Amino acid sequence: MNTLEGLLAGIVADPLEEMRWLVLADWLEEFDDPRRAELLRLHRRMLATSCEPEQHPERKKWQTTIMKLIEEGVRPCVPQETITLSGGVEMTFSFIPPGTFLMGSNDKRARSIEQPVHRVTLSKRVFLGIYPVTQAQWVAVMGSNPSRMLGASRPVERVRGSDCERFCEKVTGHLQGRGVLRLPTEAEWEYACRAGTTTEYYVGSPVAGLKKAAWYQSNSGRETHAVGELVANPWGLYDMHGNIWEWCLDGFGAYTEHDEVDPQIEVIDNIRVMRGGSWFNHTMSCRSAYRRGFAATDRASYSGFRCVFCLD
Repeated sequence: MNTLEGLLAGIVADPLEEMRWLVLADWLEEFDDPRRAELLRLHRRMLATSCEPEQHPERKKWQTTIMKLIEEGVRPCVPQETITLSGGVEMTFSFIPPGTFLMGSNDKRARSIEQPVHRVTLSKRVFLGIYPVTQAQWVAVMGSNPSRMLGASRPVERVRGSDCERFCEKVTGHLQGRGVLRLPTEAEWEYACRAGTTTEYYVGSPVAGLKKAAWYQSNSGRETHAVGELVANPWGLYDMHGNIWEWCLDGFGAYTEHDEVDPQIEVIDNIRVMRGGSWFNHTMSCRSAYRRGFAATDRASYSGFRCVFCLD
């Protein structure tokens, strides 16, 4: 294990110790790329102030700088895990540390089902797939491809919520005790998508900037695209906005105004939440807070998913 691997492993073991992140930033500045150090420090500030954004007007400048660095090709430095499936097909996951954020939206375009905005704490250490599950990954595990818009690197589509759970169960069995794969909870999904931001999209609020991060109605050509072609968020997650709707574990229920820890809404009448918007949606549906209920039996060309990899 080299020095960088050791620093990242220490963060996974104790992600709430801020000094570990600062030591990593110092190491990056001296031995790797000072721009990666700057990105990491700014991201930690964004996360630390995400529940009181109005008290920190400098957040807009931080967010702009972060996205400029990522657009210039600076790679976020976060712990990652990679699983190898049949045929050598890989799945890579970024570490999403425990933390607290404001879930929901008071934006002028927000719907009542996205309100009230409430404080949510996520206590578990998880890794989230850096991409939606691709067709190559699906075929490696399930043996056939249900997608209509074919391409090994495109997200798998036309999958039901139950299909996604079977995929996770199969991969978990393949891991032989190394960890567990599952769908993300809705709170985990939004926390990961926002990555410390409180704007409509992780690239900021103006719709004009969304084309840098998302495939949606006006730029997709009315089809899915290979994952990872646009800019990632500060946790190295791609396609959180647009390209394909993503199944979550939760049912489609109302929010509470109370602070919550690791919330998960019960599934009723087989209606589940999907997040992220897709290739055929307008920009509104691609917002970080946008949520929509779908019958878990739906198999449409907009339905896909990404996985959580749990060590605990």
